[in-house]
Amino acid sequence: MKRTVKAVALALAIALMLYSGCFAAAAEEPPVYVALGDSIAAGEGASAPAKANGDLIAAQREFEYTNLAVGGHESSDLLAILAGEEAKQTIREADVITVSIGGNDLLHAEDFASLVLDGLLGDYTLMEPVLDTYRENFAGIIAGIRALNPDAMLIVQTLYNAAFPIPSLREAYGTASRGINEGITTYLAQHPGAFLLADVYTAFEDRYGVVFIDMTHPSADGHAVIAAVLLGTIDSAAAQLPPANGILALLAKGFGPALWLLDKVLVSGVLRGVWAVVGLFM
Repeated sequence: MKRTVKAVALALAIALMLYSGCFAAAAEEPPVYVALGDSIAAGEGASAPAKANGDLIAAQREFEYTNLAVGGHESSDLLAILAGEEAKQTIREADVITVSIGGNDLLHAEDFASLVLDGLLGDYTLMEPVLDTYRENFAGIIAGIRALNPDAMLIVQTLYNAAFPIPSLREAYGTASRGINEGITTYLAQHPGAFLLADVYTAFEDRYGVVFIDMTHPSADGHAVIAAVLLGTIDSAAAQLPPANGILALLAKGFGPALWLLDKVLVSGVLRGVWAVVGLFM
């Protein structure tokens, strides 16, 4: 009888140890982080892969990280990705999802050169059809993600102003960026709680060293700023932004009059021919 009791006690002890071990292993599994979107989310512009915003977030939080972003993708491309079985399974398993999309909807517009030139002159008529299409696609993107995973922390980042510190150029680019961002915020107002908003646009204002020279992608410093904004959103805390650096930041501070003069040249129409030629190759 004593042997039987001892055997039962030993079996229970082993079972308890195995159960505790399995529970501990499950508890130690890292949260799953999935990045969706365009080249900003894909990490273009960073000086090394480890300095891209998604990689910085994954490293700091020890997330299991999958990046499904693709450089050059528009909102319609992200919609198509969400229809794929591999993406569906990845999104279903995610604990945190970030979305960066919209910039290429503008950059790939049918007549981008005219869109920019008109914007320099204060005419944004060509922009409206692009924004209308983006809003429709964005609604489909959020609905698609939530249909696959209603419980994940979903974060959508706003589009920053990538223009050099030339007043009219920044106003044209800023108006375009704000148009995309209004599509995002309008959807959120109509669907409260659908996602969390990461205000990258505001974080990039007056921080000219954070955009690469192509006036499109974030620099390594820009990726650090995006990561800080996203981490602040994840933590429900104020973003701890790194200091602004870079030659563009110095130019904006030290050469204001020269930039003002260059701005007047731009809007005077002298560069209309230049923009027309650029349009032939875009």
